[in-house]
Amino acid sequence: MYHSQIFSIKLFLLIQYFAYADSQCPSNFLKGPCSCIESNSSNDPVLLYLTVIESIPIRSKSIVCEHIENSLFDLRSFFVKLSAILLTAGQKTNNVTSFNDFLLHNTKMKHLPRNLFGNITFTNIILYQNPLLNSIDVNAFNNTRNKIEVFRTVNTSLSDSKTLFSLIREFTNLRFLSMENDKLKSIPDYAFNNTHLRYIWFGAHFKQTSQPIEYIGKYSFYHAPSLTSLRIFSPLLAKIGKYSLAMNRISRIVSDDLSQMLYIDIGGSMIDSYSFESTSLTRLRNRSTFLRLYNTSIDYLDENVFQPFLESNPSSLLDVQDSSLSRSCDSRSLWIKSEYCININSRENRVYGTACCSF
Repeated sequence: MYHSQIFSIKLFLLIQYFAYADSQCPSNFLKGPCSCIESNSSNDPVLLYLTVIESIPIRSKSIVCEHIENSLFDLRSFFVKLSAILLTAGQKTNNVTSFNDFLLHNTKMKHLPRNLFGNITFTNIILYQNPLLNSIDVNAFNNTRNKIEVFRTVNTSLSDSKTLFSLIREFTNLRFLSMENDKLKSIPDYAFNNTHLRYIWFGAHFKQTSQPIEYIGKYSFYHAPSLTSLRIFSPLLAKIGKYSLAMNRISRIVSDDLSQMLYIDIGGSMIDSYSFESTSLTRLRNRSTFLRLYNTSIDYLDENVFQPFLESNPSSLLDVQDSSLSRSCDSRSLWIKSEYCININSRENRVYGTACCSF
C-alpha cells in the first residue's frame, strides 16, 4: 500500500512535469476560483480579460482568482501548494515559479496575509473590484517585491496610508502605480522611494475615477526621480502645500531626454484659486512641466503662484479645463494674455483652457 502511494505521487509529479514542459500553465491543478491564463498564439501574448466594467489586458502565464464569496478563503494555502508542485515537477525548468500577472477580481476577501504567494513571483499585481478588501499585510508580497513593475487597485476599501505606502516603497522595480475608487484619504510625507517609478495615478479624468484624498504630505514624490506622469483626482482635496509636489533630483533616463515633459494632472471641485500655496509649483527642479487642472473651482490665476511656475522653465505649460475661468476672464488673470497667449490658434501658447486668451 505504501509503495503504491509513493508510485502514485511520483507518477502525478511526472505527469505534471511533462504537461508543464509543453505549457505555460500548470496542468490540472488550478481549480475553483483560480485559473491560469494562456495564449493560443505566440504572436499575441496579451489577452483582453473581460469584466463587467472594462477589459483588462492580461499576459500569458498569468493567474486570475475571482468570484470568491468566502471572505476567509485561504488564498495563501493555494499558492503554497502551487509553489510546491511547480518546484518539484519543474525543478529543471528555469523560472518555473515566475508568472506575469496576478488578477484578484470581484471577491469578498477582506485581507491579504503575509507571504501571500509563497515562492510564486509576479511582475503585475491587479486588485480589481474587491470592495471589502481593507488591509494588506506589509509583508504580503515579500518574495515578489523586487519583481513587481505594476501595482493597480480599483474599487477596494484600502485606506491605511501608512501600511500601504510602506508596502509600495519596497517595490524596487515599480514602474506604474494606479489606484482608483479606493478609500485612500492621504498621501504621506516621503510617500515614494522608487527609482524607476514613471507613472503615479490616483484616479483618471477620462474614466471619472478618483480617490477621497484630503491631504498630500511634504515631499511625497521627492524620491521618484523618473516620474513623468502624476495624476491626482479627488473631490475632497482643497490644498496643495508648498512642499507637496517638490522634486529632489531627476534620473539620468529623464535628464538625458530633454523632451521628456512631466505631466501633472490635478482635479477636484474643492480646488480653487486659493488652493496653491506660494512656491508649491516652483520646486520641480526646473523640469518642463505640463500642469493640467480639471473640473476645479478656480476663477482666476494668481500671478504670484502661476507666473513663477511658467517662468521656471520656458517649455512649461498650463491648461485649465472645465472651470469658471474657462468661460470668463477675471481681471486678475489678465497678466497671462500678453506673454502666454501669443495667438489663440497658435501652438506657441503656453496657457490653455481660459477665456483670457480671447478676451
